[in-house]
Amino acid sequence: MKYVTLKDIAEIAGVSINTVSRALHDKNDIGIETKLRIRAITEELGYIPDQTAARLRTKKKQTIGVIITHMNNSFYAHILQGIHDAVSRLGYTMIALGSNENLDEEQRALVSLKANRVAGLIIVPSQDLINSLDFDRINVPHITIVRKGRLNTQSYFITDSHQSGVLVAGRFLDCGRTSPGYIGFDAMVSCNKDRLVGYKKTLEQSCIALPKEATIHCGSDMQSAYDAAKQLLKKKRDIDALFVYNDYMAIGVLRALHDLKIKVPDSISVIGHDDIDEASMLVPALSTVRVPKYSLGYESASSLIHLIEKKDSFSKSVLNTPELIVRET
Repeated sequence: MKYVTLKDIAEIAGVSINTVSRALHDKNDIGIETKLRIRAITEELGYIPDQTAARLRTKKKQTIGVIITHMNNSFYAHILQGIHDAVSRLGYTMIALGSNENLDEEQRALVSLKANRVAGLIIVPSQDLINSLDFDRINVPHITIVRKGRLNTQSYFITDSHQSGVLVAGRFLDCGRTSPGYIGFDAMVSCNKDRLVGYKKTLEQSCIALPKEATIHCGSDMQSAYDAAKQLLKKKRDIDALFVYNDYMAIGVLRALHDLKIKVPDSISVIGHDDIDEASMLVPALSTVRVPKYSLGYESASSLIHLIEKKDSFSKSVLNTPELIVRET
């Protein structure tokens, strides 16, 4: 099914394309009867103006490009909603693409968005610990979110993942847990590294070790986390506290514990990260670390549009403070 064009309307109305265009823009040199007839045909055909063509004519670029890592993780849904609400309020639209934590896919997404002449970019850098892409050289106003990007020197909006690890370790210590474990993401990302460092150092300050054999890294999907949890707990049966890289993975971990007949939280405590919507609906409800997802998207998009429209050297770097949410696990 093809889109209805001005040419389609002109052919039915028996007038020129220019006459249709001028009638739809309510120009004074088009008679009222012609205008009404053209508008009736337009409504009947379901015509929608081509905004891309309009932007090309006016040279006004009103699209924001967004690159995130995982389209299937609901963590990003709130971020995208925040971006959408900000760009809509300010008269822009949004195109979102995923990189799947793959550097080549990220590069292709950047090329695609630049080919669409986006006015600016919001980027979650994939594999940021080994990502050598210098975002400052892409010649499009941009902001990185969730992760800074190794070579990024402009604006970024992130959360203090090191502090997340500190909060989780503190909770386990307060509950008297003495045999901690960690299930992390196996990609080279700063969030995983920083959470693990904050977690491990805080435990060590209370003379609680996090042995190498008590940590395992896997894919960020539920099934991988399910398999990793089973593998870890068969090898290290005395673990009584598990910090999981994110809530999406923690769902898989909780299922594994259920299948292994390990009671939560009686025998083992579990804390995830991100506070996705599903976390509070689980049985038992998942304890987690809350990240301001919506405001992360909204504020970064608002700042990017400021950067685009003011055309100055504006730079804003935000480090959000995470919040521990204690539920039933």
